Amino acid sequence: MTSDTQLRVFTQDQTDAGWRSMSLLARFIQRGGHPAPVKPTIRLQGNEKQYGAFLADVLTYHSEGVFTGGGIFWSGNPISAEPGWEHRGRKAVTVTSQRLTVGTDTYDFRDLIMIQPNPLEWSVNLYFQGHPPLMLSSPWIPWMTVVMCAELYGSPWPPGFIASADLPMTTGQHAQ
Repeated sequence: MTSDTQLRVFTQDQTDAGWRSMSLLARFIQRGGHPAPVKPTIRLQGNEKQYGAFLADVLTYHSEGVFTGGGIFWSGNPISAEPGWEHRGRKAVTVTSQRLTVGTDTYDFRDLIMIQPNPLEWSVNLYFQGHPPLMLSSPWIPWMTVVMCAELYGSPWPPGFIASADLPMTTGQHAQ
């Protein structure tokens, strides 16, 4: 049995709590609120604030590189012969006002190029300059996405994403 198959599944209570927290925070941000910091679990820099820490499934996209309209933003050597998403396990994720830590890796918000949220699948794709694309998934990822967008854009979602009012308040379809 591999370590991936030994991962603890998320309970219905966890999925409901994550979804409800995301929904309430999105509405709070829309009314002009801001996420509340928590007691730090990592060393913070200057006026940095920590907002949360939780476990998430981590995938990275491996290919020879990823290009945008402005040129290449990541170049690397694929680990496998076929480009695609590769599961990296379940890791500790910490979100602050300035960065995201995933296991031992740190991603600075100044290097963030694009956020592609998929709250109905509890996931987000993140594109950071100099890093392969990152996909995070867990019941708390939609909440984390709202926190990041509040910090970066002053809104619960990135520009061009559907309004949070269009998302259902609860969803029971994702229990794993």
